Amino acid sequence: MKTKKSRTKPKANSFTDNDKRDLIKELSDFTSWLKQREIVKEDIVTPTRTVDFPYSDDNYVMQVDDDKVSFNTFIRNKCSLEYYRIVVLHEFFHLTIQKVPNKDDVTKIKDDFGSGFMKLIDIEADFFIALYLKEVKNYTLVDYWRVNHEGGTVFVDKWVRAIKFERFIGTLLSICKMFLTYPDKTDRVIEYDLYLPTIAPIYTEDSLHVLVIRKEHIYFDEIKATYRDFAKLKECYEDVSKYSISGYVKELIGFSTKALKKEIPKEMKLEIANLQKSGK
Repeated sequence: MKTKKSRTKPKANSFTDNDKRDLIKELSDFTSWLKQREIVKEDIVTPTRTVDFPYSDDNYVMQVDDDKVSFNTFIRNKCSLEYYRIVVLHEFFHLTIQKVPNKDDVTKIKDDFGSGFMKLIDIEADFFIALYLKEVKNYTLVDYWRVNHEGGTVFVDKWVRAIKFERFIGTLLSICKMFLTYPDKTDRVIEYDLYLPTIAPIYTEDSLHVLVIRKEHIYFDEIKATYRDFAKLKECYEDVSKYSISGYVKELIGFSTKALKKEIPKEMKLEIANLQKSGK
């Protein structure tokens, strides 16, 4: 979400006018869902801004001016339109619900409340995009991680930063818990938990410490995970190229079900098996 001035280039060939129309409609649908779901209880002012999709090689995803929101299409060259849609929705949630549109806002949050709170803001945004995809687009848990396999190549770090990895684990546990609790496409999600983890104890205690944020309260918990479990999960995060899509999905869901003490539903096992049969 960097705000430095971009060097504009011609629009990327992989992003078309039809893609732009579809994504603008998607943002409108997402806004309607946020209101209908009462995730936001006030008028959202963002849709009154002009939405644009420029192409720039500057390192930003979303850029916000007073009357315009711009989503950089540069990363569209690295991923499918399906994954790019998730990225745009995530940034749009930062803007409309969390009021954190720019890098300066992120810096203020880190300075005022610590980097851990910014990690939670990202986990919350990830969660609500997953909830939208489940309730509106009929995504399953397998669908969600199948598409997000691309994130390992689009947003890759030169090294594993602990806070980024913790955000990944928090997103993984929060989203998997929701889908595993409400596995059917017709299920309406009523209660959910957001997980804010720290990986520090894994080396000495074979566990993760987490704060679990519920609607009613927050509580502390421990999630048992061996260092072997942790190392395989770290590998999924660090170098996704080592895993096929089906292998990646299976590993993430397997870790989550063990950590959350849940069973993988039969339908979910079948989905993973079909993904493997398809050669993905």
